[in-house]
Amino acid sequence: MSTYTQEHEMFRETVRRFIEKEMEPNLKKWDEQGYVDRDVWYKAADAGLVGLFIPEEYGGPGADPLYNVIVSEELGHYPCGASVGASFTSDIATHLMVHFGTEAQKKEWFPKILSGHAVQCLALTEPGAGSDISGLITRARKDGDDFVLNGNKTYISNGNIADLMYVVAKTDDCTGANDMTIFVVDAKKEGVSSRGLKTMGAPLYPVGEIFFDNVRLSRDDILGEEGKGFKVLFSTFAQDRIQIAARSLAAAELAFDLTVDFVKNRKIGNKTVFDFQNTQFKLAEMKTELTVGRDFLNACLKRFVEGSFDLATAAMAKIWLCELEQRVAHECVQLHGGAGYMDEYVISRIYTNARLQTIYAGTSELQKVAIARTL
Repeated sequence: MSTYTQEHEMFRETVRRFIEKEMEPNLKKWDEQGYVDRDVWYKAADAGLVGLFIPEEYGGPGADPLYNVIVSEELGHYPCGASVGASFTSDIATHLMVHFGTEAQKKEWFPKILSGHAVQCLALTEPGAGSDISGLITRARKDGDDFVLNGNKTYISNGNIADLMYVVAKTDDCTGANDMTIFVVDAKKEGVSSRGLKTMGAPLYPVGEIFFDNVRLSRDDILGEEGKGFKVLFSTFAQDRIQIAARSLAAAELAFDLTVDFVKNRKIGNKTVFDFQNTQFKLAEMKTELTVGRDFLNACLKRFVEGSFDLATAAMAKIWLCELEQRVAHECVQLHGGAGYMDEYVISRIYTNARLQTIYAGTSELQKVAIARTL
């Protein structure tokens, strides 16, 4: 039985219409220019697809977390999703400000988020610290009543296009291995700079490296409490992992559907590729795994809504479904033969994009650590 309500399914149709009208037709143009037009964010805002967590009292929809899962899942179901990556699901960052932002921060940023004029990013990973956040060296040193931020973040989703950055840093009062403070940083502030990074997959996915050179911040720029940044980050783990898992499963289902269509039309001599027993066995195996994966995701979503979705289960969902996408994409490329290696075929992009899923937002190894701690 589906966890989604009628309202959820109506929203899903809105997401699909937006993708089919504003994204899929523009994919070729974006490929040629090497980036996604910024106005797509404004159009997404007009369609009500950003700022989903923002409460009604601030002009937002006050939607529940499943709405963001739907956006993520539907992007996985379309070819453009394999090119733009996770950029359009960065809206989960809004969750941070909804629950931990000050009234002044909310009043300043919520209108910009809702209009599409504030693309967000969470700046956590550094050249020497990724899954092990205890190794962070970006620091905000106290200078009178202010802080002076210096450091470098890398592999940041939306890092090179963000207007609003949630920057994780050590402060003078951060003495423990996991002590950290999160600052709300306007990308236009003096001393903030960034550059784009070229990724193996999802060629239109904006990933950047960010530099902070004596960026002056005030105590009013702290998100939550000083030295309590891990608590803020911890609150996003389950939501982030379930939406990535949903996106991975959707992309795997797309890869499978594309492959079934391809092998039924690709002829070798007087047979189609589908006519060979090996092809049928491979497809049968994938269909079985995808069916199990869909039932597992539905069970996770049910627990998520009920409030019993713990971090260990979230970690299991991310491991299983992200690695399932990689297995399916691998087999589907093989069944495409030479066509599977060509960039013009969607399966090629699904394959390279899938490699990201077990790395970002906590590697598979980190998820195993989270699971093992509960044993």
